[in-house]
Amino acid sequence: MTVFVDIKPGQWVLAFNEPYGPQMRDMPEHLEMFSNRGGGWESHLVDEIFHVYEVADVKPKPYHPRTYTIGQSITRPRAYLRERQYRGNVVAVGTKEKMIALRDRLFAIGEETDDRIEAEMYRRIEKFAARKRAAAERKIHRLLPHHFRSEP
Repeated sequence: MTVFVDIKPGQWVLAFNEPYGPQMRDMPEHLEMFSNRGGGWESHLVDEIFHVYEVADVKPKPYHPRTYTIGQSITRPRAYLRERQYRGNVVAVGTKEKMIALRDRLFAIGEETDDRIEAEMYRRIEKFAARKRAAAERKIHRLLPHHFRSEP
């Protein structure tokens, strides 16, 4: 069963953009996906996945946004939005600034984690890769010795 975050008109919400919302998972499981870069959407920007909306009206399942924010400061009027948004996509409620900060922190967790994993992976593989590349060069030298003869 979907549990909706309690929202009221005039509040700002952090919500998933509709196509990125939890459709096949519960919200907690869906949010855990952001322990990876981009929550599984590596090439997508944070602004594509999450929107910050100012709530105009709340119904049992949908809510109607007044405005939404892209990035840090671009706020668009309701005319740019679909008429309603599904409440099941709402992550948190607060001020506009807090929701933008929360969005950026949530997204950064996976980014930082994957950056550290990649750095450690490359650090551990460095000696192995150097040995394998040297072996490959030796094979090329043996395969085409006339190009690699040492001149006396």
